[in-house]
Amino acid sequence: MRIHRAIASAVSVVLAAVPAFAAGGAGEAEPAGPSSQLQMAMTIYAAGITIGKVDMDATIRGGQYHVASNLSTSGVVNAFWKSEIQATSSGRIGPKTLEPTLYDSFDTNHASSKQEVSLTYEPGGAPRLFAQPAYKTTGYEVPVAQQKDTFDPLSAVMFLTSGVAVSASDPCALTMPVFDGRRRYNVELSKIKDANVHMDNGLYNGPGVVCAIKYRQLSGFKPNIIKQNEKFPPIQAWIAVFPSSIAGRNYVLPLKVWANTPYGLVAVVASSIRIDGAPPKSS
Repeated sequence: MRIHRAIASAVSVVLAAVPAFAAGGAGEAEPAGPSSQLQMAMTIYAAGITIGKVDMDATIRGGQYHVASNLSTSGVVNAFWKSEIQATSSGRIGPKTLEPTLYDSFDTNHASSKQEVSLTYEPGGAPRLFAQPAYKTTGYEVPVAQQKDTFDPLSAVMFLTSGVAVSASDPCALTMPVFDGRRRYNVELSKIKDANVHMDNGLYNGPGVVCAIKYRQLSGFKPNIIKQNEKFPPIQAWIAVFPSSIAGRNYVLPLKVWANTPYGLVAVVASSIRIDGAPPKSS
């Protein structure tokens, strides 16, 4: 069970606690304005063994964004933590922030039980939650005040990758407040140092930044889970900045997220990136 939590924490950090991706719509009308598309796939490893894959397909068009993602585990990990999650999120994108409007997720676990979650956002209030089956949160509720001004897990990923809130010189200066319908937590990034990134798979070689990542649980968790998370080893990431087809807008991409655990290295590594239809250029 401990290796399960280590894997879940690493994955959730890289895709914003990506334990709860979503599956919904982008809206009826296509907004006008410049557009850009990001497609990214990542492989999840534990102790050198491939245990799953996750991908995302994000579009920025005019003042709106839409992002979809899929996560699936594989191999021996399915014996104790099988999971398939589809997710989408959409909302408005501004000069320095995002405003989610709709998040949906569909999760099937190792027992073949299913969980649907939808968050609908209205200005100034807490998101409206639909969960089927309903969450059992008695004793571990998230206060309404903590639900306000938060991102769903996938919008949190988009907040990082869109680059709207950070500078190219310090893409790690970021805190993402997340409410996934059941739990409230922050994903906090801070810069450790500049680095020359050399990925073993040849996907990218060039300038980047090493970031520290803190997965800070705030509410909705059982006390023993919070205590165990405080003991989780430090999490780090390689992050690099890439231009998009929209003038003045860059993507901030986590190329590798890892933690050295008592069970070996847990890592999520980018295996494919396409920005506006083309792979990123190495320096």
